[in-house]
Amino acid sequence: MNQMNIATRRDFLTRGLGIVGMGTTLPNFMLRSALAAPGGASNDRIVVSLLLTGGPDGLTLAPPYAHDKYYDLRKVLRVPARDVLKLNDEVGLHPRLKRFKELHDDGSMAVVLGTAYPNFNLSHFTGREIWEAAAEGISSRKAGGTGWLGRFVDYACKDPDPALNIAVGPGRLPLIVMGKDHPGIGFVSPDSFRFKGNDSAKGKALYTKLNKMMANSAENDLQFVSQTAVNANSASARLGELASQYKTPITYPDTQFGTSVRTIAGMINGGLSARAYYAAQGIATFGGYDTHADQPRRLDVLLDELGETVSAFYRDLARCGNKDRVLTFTYSEFGRRATENYSGGTDHGQAQPMFLFGPGVKAGVHGTQPSLSDLDARGNLKMQVDFRRVYAGVLDKWLHIPSKAVLGNEFSPVDCIA
Repeated sequence: MNQMNIATRRDFLTRGLGIVGMGTTLPNFMLRSALAAPGGASNDRIVVSLLLTGGPDGLTLAPPYAHDKYYDLRKVLRVPARDVLKLNDEVGLHPRLKRFKELHDDGSMAVVLGTAYPNFNLSHFTGREIWEAAAEGISSRKAGGTGWLGRFVDYACKDPDPALNIAVGPGRLPLIVMGKDHPGIGFVSPDSFRFKGNDSAKGKALYTKLNKMMANSAENDLQFVSQTAVNANSASARLGELASQYKTPITYPDTQFGTSVRTIAGMINGGLSARAYYAAQGIATFGGYDTHADQPRRLDVLLDELGETVSAFYRDLARCGNKDRVLTFTYSEFGRRATENYSGGTDHGQAQPMFLFGPGVKAGVHGTQPSLSDLDARGNLKMQVDFRRVYAGVLDKWLHIPSKAVLGNEFSPVDCIA
């Protein structure tokens, strides 16, 4: 190994390197190495995470129509009982979520009420990263920060394939899919890839040095390079081909979110070996679910898009025989206050419902509806279920991975997985 290669290896080990929008052509030997990464059809189970950006109003998405106090607190924003899509004698769904109701009636949708965590944080950024890390004090902006699905991939997958945890859509690579050994890949569209790494001037200089390496480098050097972030850059060619060439008769909403989820379906149906995916709704939609004002109109649009997208996704997976392999769940940075405000909206709150989809769920309502008469000092619905108990159920019962190894602590699983 020559001196330049030694220096480059040291740079990788001490700084890490990922290229964001570099647009640089990789040498052929690196491309060949990356494309040799594991692939092909897989029967492994998959988890898809859907971020509902902004904090949805759980009392509107899953209205407790049987509670008189609900109508006292929601004079304007109430969903009339006659319009609620009833799931049981207490709780139902917003009428725009008819696709959710269809999935529920088919045995493929569950809702867990009142999810939150102790010492709640009402910051959009901090709240989101707590849900994604499944712990406090972990950040995507700090070295070594990992999310719970990234840690799952690290635990379950020992091969260096960089395309095992994937985020699709605009914005930064989300913490939820970041692992230590599998940093994660993200892209907006098939021809625009990005992934976690060092996009500083120094990082780009290191990448340039790598591109100058000779094609006859020693085999052990190639193995090293193929297990670094450069491999992830090369692997984007594999992902791009799957995404750009995917054809389906299923119609998805013509939105950023609909396109992102369609792309995920294309990768699953195309045989990619990825185990964890992410997409976000609302990033490009006027603040998403952060409905401080004009809530009814905005939620009508968002809930139509959400229901149609999830329904299309599972019909698409079923078409290719992959529906039984995929569990999807929703999360957000927080919920909304129990009392409506004076602007036709709701403010940042605490407990929220989580929705889970797929044949692997126990359909129905889980958890307890937070009391509408016993709010906290700020008017928040109180936590009924620590959200990490839902994650524990997904890990223990769906993925068959010991949840403590991923979450770091013992959490009693919610019995929402079949």
